[in-house]
Amino acid sequence: MYVESVIHQLSFTVDTVIQIIDCLSDDDLNDRPMANKRSIGEIVQHLCELMAADLFISNSATKKEMDTFYESVKCHTIVELKTLLLRGREQLINTYNLYNEEELMQKKSSYWGVEYTRFEWLLEILVHFTHHRAQLHTLVVLKNGDMRVSLFE
Repeated sequence: MYVESVIHQLSFTVDTVIQIIDCLSDDDLNDRPMANKRSIGEIVQHLCELMAADLFISNSATKKEMDTFYESVKCHTIVELKTLLLRGREQLINTYNLYNEEELMQKKSSYWGVEYTRFEWLLEILVHFTHHRAQLHTLVVLKNGDMRVSLFE
């Protein structure tokens, strides 16, 4: 029940990111509305790789494995980014739907030393994703004005 509730919130948040991305063109990805901050494309890339990356990290991937992962998922178009995002969500949902209660309570360490239960990792992924969704929303509003995407149900 708890996993399903978190996945519901995460799925809604992914859907809103898709709506925001749909307001962009490939050219918008290069824009940097705030100096010394990530570009729109860099934020979108990070959001789209985040679920698969954090899932990999939560399964004790090494720094080298993560570097290889990030190289393998670099996108250049909105279509590629949306595909990566949806694939990451599906992978996360499929993985978490297989865990039983005991597996959800197993502690897993990241390569930098933080340790959470698998369920805590799922919460971390939701919070991490929601944080960057807010960043993307702000950057796109600064550039294009209000896009009328509701961030909450």
